[in-house]
Amino acid sequence: MEINDIVKESGEFLANNPGLVPAAINRSTSVLDKHTQPLTKVKGKFPSAHTLLSNVVQGFGTQWNELGVLQIEHKILRDFHQKVNFAIVPADILGSYWAFLYQEDLSKEDMPISKYIIENELLPTVIDNLATLEVEGVYNPARLTEFGFSMNGLNKLLADLLAYDAAIEANNMPYRIPIDAVTDANIVAQMTKYERGLPKKTKNKVKKIFVSENDAERYQLAYEDQFGQNKFQDNAMRTRLGKREIVAVPGMTDGLFFSTTENNFKRLIDVFDGAPAITDVQKQDYKVKYFMEFWKGYDFLINELVYISNDVDTTRGLGSTERNQKYYGEDGVTAPVV
Repeated sequence: MEINDIVKESGEFLANNPGLVPAAINRSTSVLDKHTQPLTKVKGKFPSAHTLLSNVVQGFGTQWNELGVLQIEHKILRDFHQKVNFAIVPADILGSYWAFLYQEDLSKEDMPISKYIIENELLPTVIDNLATLEVEGVYNPARLTEFGFSMNGLNKLLADLLAYDAAIEANNMPYRIPIDAVTDANIVAQMTKYERGLPKKTKNKVKKIFVSENDAERYQLAYEDQFGQNKFQDNAMRTRLGKREIVAVPGMTDGLFFSTTENNFKRLIDVFDGAPAITDVQKQDYKVKYFMEFWKGYDFLINELVYISNDVDTTRGLGSTERNQKYYGEDGVTAPVV
């Protein structure tokens, strides 16, 4: 099998299947992709704005009495430019290739080696890498040639939100909900405490609570131990109080709960100018080199609609009475007495 033939065949295969790579990257079945909505034309930074309108309804009277103030808040969302430089020595995979054809009862015409390389070797690895990066990635421009540093994942996103200082940040603060440090014994009680701490104004708009995979397992075991029944037979993890879906995120930080309103959690991609693509296939010595590029990131449109558990102190809400009043009509900066 000649390397030149594989390079030529790869080019023809990609030309005849232009939607293969974008579909594999942008429609992956990762946990975060299942629970986010796409912003589809983002390359780098994406300006986002939302409006706040104070109360406008008042009792009827014949005199004009203006009521209501419109405010506009801004935030910059970001995604990250990714690349793949994948080199493969065809001789190294011939054994697995022939075994695959035999196992699947396929001919070389049914599954050319270029199709096998792209669909069975390259794309599954890219998708697996993204599943790790989208949660555990930490962007570092000095280490872009290493795996793990090409984008900010969920853990970094949440850590940055929790690091915001209310005395410095004018806006874009997340809503903190005080709980105790989560343990195997108290996780059900802390989840209930978290749910009760959701602001009244948006509580009915929160349908999911995101936790680590480990904490989802701890919650299930603790619930069964405490209540002597198994409510998880239908494979639908739900909270005891609000019957909200518990979303287990592999790799997420343990002991942390977060939620947000529907449609606020976004994945940032480009399906137009920067659509995922294998941009080139080259031969070098005994290797076939594949070049791929795409953009991806995750963020929240409105930080103030992100509800994060806080086991460090009793701070509740957006960090100041002014912000809490502006968004939620409540004063609480420290945890109210329950």
